[in-house]
Amino acid sequence: MDQQRRRIDRILDPAYVADLGARSVDDLRTMRDECVNVETEVSYVRRLAQARLDIIAAEMERRSSGGSLGSLIDALPRILADGGQRGQRGAPANSHMPQQLAPAMDIEWTRGLEPLVTDATLANLPALSDDELRETTERLRTLESDVSATRRSLHRVMDAIEHELATRLRVGPS
Repeated sequence: MDQQRRRIDRILDPAYVADLGARSVDDLRTMRDECVNVETEVSYVRRLAQARLDIIAAEMERRSSGGSLGSLIDALPRILADGGQRGQRGAPANSHMPQQLAPAMDIEWTRGLEPLVTDATLANLPALSDDELRETTERLRTLESDVSATRRSLHRVMDAIEHELATRLRVGPS
């Protein structure tokens, strides 16, 4: 049954970081690498959700201002580059630099609202009603919020492992 358990659930279980001091440096590095892989997947889904939110917000603004679909398409590089409606990114001191920018190609996110980041919503954007856009926005906000909370929890686990590794490397082998 434990093999059927999701990696993220296993990593976020308090037992995962219990008694880190008794683990070998190699075990700690393996745990860190596993966390990095999962964090990459979680961050990827989060970035996709945020980008979709930004594009949908720009579409809603385009509709309210009477702009053309071409103006939205022309604005996509700016929308995706500057954080769109979300504004500035978090302070660098409060963020983690990703060690990998994208997950493995075999990533499968089918556990909840994640299909929102892989569906045809953006391809069908001009055909969606305002109500459908608002509903999709709310669902994407829920997804982004849930994934962000999971990511913060994952970072706490990663920080505990990194702290133990740093302590060991500073003190020397046990």
